[in-house]
Amino acid sequence: MQKALIIKKPVIIVGCPRSGTSLLFRILSSSPYLWSLYRESNDIWNAYFKHSGKKFNNEVLSENDLNDELKTFLINQFHMNTLNYYYLGYIVREYLLKNKPLNFTVDIIKKINIAYKNIFLSDYRIVEKTPKNCFRIPFINKLFSDCYFIFLKRDGRSNINSLMEGWKAPGKYTRGQAAGIPLNIKGYSENNGKSWKYVLPPGWENYTNKTLEEVCAFQWVSSNAAALNGLKKIDSERRMTVSYEDLSCNTAEIIKSICYFVDIPFDGEVKKLSYRPPLVNYVTKPHKDKWKKNINLIQNTFPIIEPMMKELDYSLSG
Repeated sequence: MQKALIIKKPVIIVGCPRSGTSLLFRILSSSPYLWSLYRESNDIWNAYFKHSGKKFNNEVLSENDLNDELKTFLINQFHMNTLNYYYLGYIVREYLLKNKPLNFTVDIIKKINIAYKNIFLSDYRIVEKTPKNCFRIPFINKLFSDCYFIFLKRDGRSNINSLMEGWKAPGKYTRGQAAGIPLNIKGYSENNGKSWKYVLPPGWENYTNKTLEEVCAFQWVSSNAAALNGLKKIDSERRMTVSYEDLSCNTAEIIKSICYFVDIPFDGEVKKLSYRPPLVNYVTKPHKDKWKKNINLIQNTFPIIEPMMKELDYSLSG
């Protein structure tokens, strides 16, 4: 790095997979006031594990997993990879990173990007999103001590149903870190049931022989429990909770309130997308009671999810 670039007041989105984090991320990433990866930061976190030598067992990272050298490494990763133009980010995400022969193009983009920042910027803001963030709030707060956290919550029944759809969607949301671990998940058969999907909470190894609805309920409870526990230690001025239901039904007003909270203008493309929300990561189109098509399966998870449903102010009676 040629000078001490600073990432100030980043916006960190946390939430269980399929809870609306992608929609919020897509809209906020359209703001010219926030730089973005325009994708989940899996490659950056993979680089962290490789660079640190820390063995991957589950998603959890604590404050003790971050020292000054690793902090510099991670911030430089965000410096190199965050962009401020959606269409370029889309090309990097959808074409360049998925084609190894084109990786040299990504390297060129990184060099131009960091040169631009070194010449024209002294500080800037980013928006970052990955469901893994639920399990890394103390770590991220140490990495970015002035960051804002936006926590997305969703009715467990709907969230579990959406997770089940994602697990059954061919070729999507797989986790390479679980490779080689035998899976025998009832109701799941992709790649002969060998590919774990979405987050890997602590204790995930105990769910390799459960039913798919139990696995998804475990992911939902674990993600929300970790997020709530981590956010308790964050100043109230830097954390905000938003429900998926409000975000999807009253998008413009919710985005406007989030923009006010994180101190960015509610205008331009952000405002436009808020009134015409993009379709993001849908396996099938969402609606409130879609989970009831799997009611016989999801009802089996009620004893597992009931305490967290109450903590998040949802009811199983609706």
